[in-house]
Amino acid sequence: MIDELFEYGVYLALLVALAIPLSAYLNKVMAGQKTVLSRVLVPVENAVYRCIRVDKSEDMGWKRYLVSAFAFSVICLVGLFAILMLQGLLPLNPEGIPGMSWDLAFNTAVSFVTNTNWQAYSGEAALSYFSQAIGLTVQNFVTPAVGIAVLFALFRGIVAENASGLGNFWKDVTRAVLFVLIGLFITWLTAVQQGSPQNFNEYETVQLLEPVGVTADGSIVDADDPAAVETIDQATVPMGPQASQVAIKQLGTNGGGYNGVNSVSPLENPTPLTNLIQCISLLLIPVSLVFSFGRFVNDRRQGRALFAALFILLLAGLVAIAYFEQVGTPQLAQDGAVYMGTSDQSGGNMEGKETRFGVTDSSLWAAFTTAASNGAVNSMHDSFTPLGGMVPMILMALGEVVFGGVGCGLYSLLGFVLLTVFIAGLMVGRTPEYLGKKIGPKEMRMAVILCVTTPLVILVGAAVMCLDPATVDSLTNSGAHGFSEVLYAAISAGGNNGSAFAGLRANTPMINVVLGVEMLVNRFIPLAAALVLAGGLAKRSKVATSAGTLSTCNTMFVFLLIVIVLLVGALTMFPALALGPIAEHLQMVLG
Repeated sequence: MIDELFEYGVYLALLVALAIPLSAYLNKVMAGQKTVLSRVLVPVENAVYRCIRVDKSEDMGWKRYLVSAFAFSVICLVGLFAILMLQGLLPLNPEGIPGMSWDLAFNTAVSFVTNTNWQAYSGEAALSYFSQAIGLTVQNFVTPAVGIAVLFALFRGIVAENASGLGNFWKDVTRAVLFVLIGLFITWLTAVQQGSPQNFNEYETVQLLEPVGVTADGSIVDADDPAAVETIDQATVPMGPQASQVAIKQLGTNGGGYNGVNSVSPLENPTPLTNLIQCISLLLIPVSLVFSFGRFVNDRRQGRALFAALFILLLAGLVAIAYFEQVGTPQLAQDGAVYMGTSDQSGGNMEGKETRFGVTDSSLWAAFTTAASNGAVNSMHDSFTPLGGMVPMILMALGEVVFGGVGCGLYSLLGFVLLTVFIAGLMVGRTPEYLGKKIGPKEMRMAVILCVTTPLVILVGAAVMCLDPATVDSLTNSGAHGFSEVLYAAISAGGNNGSAFAGLRANTPMINVVLGVEMLVNRFIPLAAALVLAGGLAKRSKVATSAGTLSTCNTMFVFLLIVIVLLVGALTMFPALALGPIAEHLQMVLG
């Protein structure tokens, strides 16, 4: 147990140690200040502006900023949809993979444009090299850049006084891509390249060390098993530009896997070093942006307070997952039939987990990836214990705020911050204010939209899928666990996460469309609300701090913020969770 705690401590310490200096760099980049990469990238940046014919000096109001963000996203959506539909006619397709169906192409295009990366397909079997490299990998750069751009527009709105401009969307996106994502991508790519393929070769056929048998129902057994109807002694190993996609999918909190099994695959996550780097990457930029906020408003205590609240929620989730997976289910641990300790072995519930990672690294990754709104997995969450699988659901369902996705996580959290300030103001009989700005009715409406959109979208999406009889046919399990599979899919899509429970065959027209709509709504309604909020705050004057001003950086405020997040997120989802993982756990306990 000491070793596990030490490992968790190392991961968390490295994360914070890297995030703090990165936060300073992020602020310099978005302010247009000189950085270590300026000499190389500024000429490239200026060339981009000339190519797209934009005036980088233009200061956009919230309406123009919003229209620009929407227009850019629509162009990306249409372009990616076309690539996926027509990939059979496009180059770099040595396996001759045909184009996707319209519903799957729609779902996939929406998924990557909204920074969700939900995948209702196996990447190595359904996508060409062109689709992977030019379609998906490009979106893994630009979609997190949109989130960063909108977040800094909100930052500017908070600190501005009697102003209307929030910056320039095209400049913000360009600098986020060039100076942040590409800069980090190059550094991370060298570390990821420890075994991951990076080529355009045809798939390779290799000889298995041990042949396996396949039964009539498709189960894998020993080659000499009497139930085997077929013996397989060869396997196909997918090639292609995998390492490049892996590096950016983690940094941009995208998470979509090149291969169907994602970061479980040794082709995407070959060594302990890559597992460490990728796991840190999941949260690196989201955590950095929290500290960036404190620097931007010229009060680092504000950033530290938000970090403390989110870190407590993350740590609680990590401890809960690790505990439930280590003790296993009541049946697994009963009468000492299975050793659940960690001495000389991984111990715990090893079902669905790579032996390379065990319970310790799998639990850590599950907490990080669902907290970061990153869909990458290094284990199958469908095989977690009922309560161990419930915790990732909660982390996603809290409103994409426990650090969340790049940019979008923090601007959603700031909605909860304003809601907390409002409730605290009512308790003491004062007009709510935050960082010197009075919070009016318009700002509160936007804050409520930021807070309730995610749980509302999730519950509606889950309900619609449950109403369709075809959903039952898509499940690999019945009862409470089957409902958990549907609920997890709705939470993952509605929370812009993209990870899967791995028990739902989601490639049906109805599920593809429902989840696609979920992703669109939960991406762009909060984005619009954040910009409207920024525009309203920018026009307000700051008021002087007085003895009655509510402190938003002390322990009491951190506690209140955590309570509000849990009340809105966790309790909203409790009835649905009670029908899924909680019911499944009680069934196990009761026999």
